[in-house]
Amino acid sequence: MRNRIKKAPFFLIYLVSFLYSFHYALPVYINSSFISKYVSTEQAVGIIFAVSAVFTTILTYVSPYILKSFGNYRTTLSSMMLVVISLIGLSLLTNPLAVIIFFTLYQIFTNIIFIYLDILVESFSADSQTGGIRTMFMTALNVAVAVAPLIAGLMLTDHDFWKVYVASAVVMLVGALILARNLKNYVDPNYIVSPFMKTLREVLDKHDLRAIIFMHFLLAFFYAMMIIYTPIYLNAHLGIPMGKILGVIIPISLIPFIIFEVFLGKIADTKLGEKELLITGFLLLAVSTGALSYITVAGVAIWSVALFMTRVGATVVEAMTESYFYKHVDSSEVHIITFMRTARSAAYIVGPLVGSLFLMFFDTRFIFLALGIIMLTALPPLVRITDTR
Repeated sequence: MRNRIKKAPFFLIYLVSFLYSFHYALPVYINSSFISKYVSTEQAVGIIFAVSAVFTTILTYVSPYILKSFGNYRTTLSSMMLVVISLIGLSLLTNPLAVIIFFTLYQIFTNIIFIYLDILVESFSADSQTGGIRTMFMTALNVAVAVAPLIAGLMLTDHDFWKVYVASAVVMLVGALILARNLKNYVDPNYIVSPFMKTLREVLDKHDLRAIIFMHFLLAFFYAMMIIYTPIYLNAHLGIPMGKILGVIIPISLIPFIIFEVFLGKIADTKLGEKELLITGFLLLAVSTGALSYITVAGVAIWSVALFMTRVGATVVEAMTESYFYKHVDSSEVHIITFMRTARSAAYIVGPLVGSLFLMFFDTRFIFLALGIIMLTALPPLVRITDTR
């Protein structure tokens, strides 16, 4: 049975990953607008996202123990079902406290599932093909991320967000059923369980590993800020309809993730390595993001192109951080993998809190300039990493 699973592991994992990503992307750009209906300020929206990320970080930290005790198959399937229940709750409930609780549960388990799928992919990967395999995995996720907002935009008529959450629940349920049917005999690697401080020392002792995890943190910080504040700024401040944001601007802006990532992964495997591309990606990300603060017109075409450019930079950074990191670890080193993903969760804590604090003193549009400047902090550690080619 193990051999049967090995024959087409990537097809099954890519399919489940695609459905996971599609479920995630359907509501991702309406989440902040949805939750803002139940709180009084934009700062409170950021705090709710931050609290969700705190719990995600805690669960990420204990994931090696959970995986060793229950295995990846059962852990992932259980998490998927909890997400389905949470989404159904969001579509049916109107009590603010209940909505916030279910929203928090949804955020936690949606993010933790990514880690478990991540480890599944790594368990079937060979280092010589890591760039191509990781970027194929990320492309499967990003195709869904690009298409889903367009469908969500078509579903919405008058901020009737419940439709999107129902659709998201159905997609996740299909993914769970495929996983349950095809990967129930998955054999887990011998997961390394390590105390946090020991793992931290291991990371700090290795500059390259420490640097690439910091790159991962910065990229997640970028995503956290853009997902929360871009829809709010475009809709509430510039007056662009949510249907245009979800149906035109976001899908166009995400095209780079579909067309560039696999190509970049192959370049990293066979030609350049990751270092030069990482430096280029962060420079482009910093400049294009900072420039958003100076676009004050509500033009759909202008914002589509502007956000497209930010995602070109993000695509390069994402592809190269994934490739570089997984050339230095394997699936048994779950303590290192979860440490890196904890950095991602930490970014989703820090990002909304920094955003909430920033908005107390500055206009919303300048949050993009601040974000661009923060991206430049990647350059000093980047110039010192050892390239893989």
